[in-house]
Amino acid sequence: MNKLTPIPNSKSPGDDQTDHGFYIQNGKYFLNEYRNRDCSVKELSNFVMQIEFHLLNGTNNTKRIIKIQRNTGEIGIIEVFSSEMKPDIFETILKSVRCTFLGTAYQLKIIFAHLMNSEVEALIISTLGWNKEHAVYVFADAVYCQNKIQKVNEIGIIKAGDKRFYLPAFGLANDTHEDFETERLYSFRPGDIGFEEWATLFYQAFGANGAIGILFLILSVFRDIVFNQVKFFPFLFLFGDFGTGKTSYVERLLSLFGSDIIGTPLNNATSIALSRLASTRVNSLFYFKEYTNETDEKAQDFILTAYDGAGRTTGVKSNDNKTKTFQVLSGLIFDGNHLPTQKTAILSRMILLNFEESNFSQDQELAYNKLKSAAANGLGNVLIEILSKRELFQKMFKEVYAINVSHIKAVKKNCFPERTLNHIALLMTPAKLLWNELNFPFDFHDVLNSVIENAENQNNLLKQSSAISIFWESFSNSLNKGFLNRLNDTNAKSAHFNLKRIDDSTGILQIKLPHLYLNYVKYCRDINISFLDQNSLRMILTSKSNKEFISGSQKGRGAAYTDKHFGACYQFSYKKIEDSIYISEIEINV
Repeated sequence: MNKLTPIPNSKSPGDDQTDHGFYIQNGKYFLNEYRNRDCSVKELSNFVMQIEFHLLNGTNNTKRIIKIQRNTGEIGIIEVFSSEMKPDIFETILKSVRCTFLGTAYQLKIIFAHLMNSEVEALIISTLGWNKEHAVYVFADAVYCQNKIQKVNEIGIIKAGDKRFYLPAFGLANDTHEDFETERLYSFRPGDIGFEEWATLFYQAFGANGAIGILFLILSVFRDIVFNQVKFFPFLFLFGDFGTGKTSYVERLLSLFGSDIIGTPLNNATSIALSRLASTRVNSLFYFKEYTNETDEKAQDFILTAYDGAGRTTGVKSNDNKTKTFQVLSGLIFDGNHLPTQKTAILSRMILLNFEESNFSQDQELAYNKLKSAAANGLGNVLIEILSKRELFQKMFKEVYAINVSHIKAVKKNCFPERTLNHIALLMTPAKLLWNELNFPFDFHDVLNSVIENAENQNNLLKQSSAISIFWESFSNSLNKGFLNRLNDTNAKSAHFNLKRIDDSTGILQIKLPHLYLNYVKYCRDINISFLDQNSLRMILTSKSNKEFISGSQKGRGAAYTDKHFGACYQFSYKKIEDSIYISEIEINV
């Protein structure tokens, strides 16, 4: 047990006996019992105790931090639920610290009643990061409140203003509790550098990717403000081979929040575990590693719903069929050497950063080594400097974001899907909003151009990975392997496609989808991506949004066209360049 302030003996045992029904002597509770004129001393325990704090947790079954002092002088701390403050259950807890109560249930109630008269209330904070109710940012061992950091005392209590908070991970009652091992990594380490020096080193080490990381970090620190206004929050996806700096990049971002820089492998965790983990912190960062084409379907569904702030809803053991939803309340970073192309909906929710270089320049290595050395001492002061701008960010975010959206639309009209355009505008909002408050190490327009170029590359990937593109890739692949027959004078019934030239650079490709479907399925299976059922594929290929589709005008034929030589088919316009035709930017060698 740890050394704490000893609990003193009763100054006046007789008065305490009269006023409280017991007294303390030599680290034990005693009671004087009178029969007729005879007085006998009854020993009630081999310990004494004191309620340090009454912990409010939002339920009727609150907790108390109780100091226990054995008669041998050893002192320790225990946490006890209100429901555990009855003889049988409390006796079990006492045994764990080598104590026992020898009296009756009534006598134990008398002692507790007296102790509760002088107890002090504190609020349990179990979720780390931003706490909206109390307007504080919570670490495992400290809170940022009213522009200053307050550290826990040895019991785990912080007094901030007129409130007291209890942070269980660093309370003496939990100092050997394994459940708090991960949470303790999220402790405040101030370090020796501020935002300007950190951002400069990060930008020097990682270039344009570093600039985007700085902006994404700021958005994540104020994620609640962002999400409340725009109702979405994108992810970072770091793509590249091993040794290209992805892990080092994330570690230096995570270092601002403590020493939890390990990350969680996506393929070693269930979707429930991912949702629970992502709900444990607010306005922070989480790192999920090693996305592959084999990543579990449910994990992919977690990514899809997390973009909209939802996590996973699970049942709660109760009689009224209650459920609990684990909301995603922080920024998420993923990495992998496989792009998430099997679901374009996932890729469209990402801000994709490409890591290509395995050999870094001398200046990059020097900056990174300085950054790594600084991170070893902590980067908490960098985070505090960002947090100090919360009031301004909250006041100006909506206006600045709207200006950015209008500007990007004016400059890049019809170049991007709306979601991508919104991501560009969102990324640039911290820079525009806080340009005069934080010393950014880059030129605003240079970074804007990098963000737009990055989005253009990602948009091309999205086009290539769309269901329509995948179908034409399967067509091209099957054609190259000799699986498809072009219409001629003898094969009208078995032909897969027909070409009609309009001029030297354009024409029409006619296909019979039922004849091609099995080849499409085989192609998807070979490259390990999901395939659509035939009706869904037909609807997507013939939708109005597919500009290359030529709808049939014949009455009663719907979208199909009946060619007098080829029969019922679907028609698509193509562009011809040299010896190849192109549909949806897919090259088809005919």
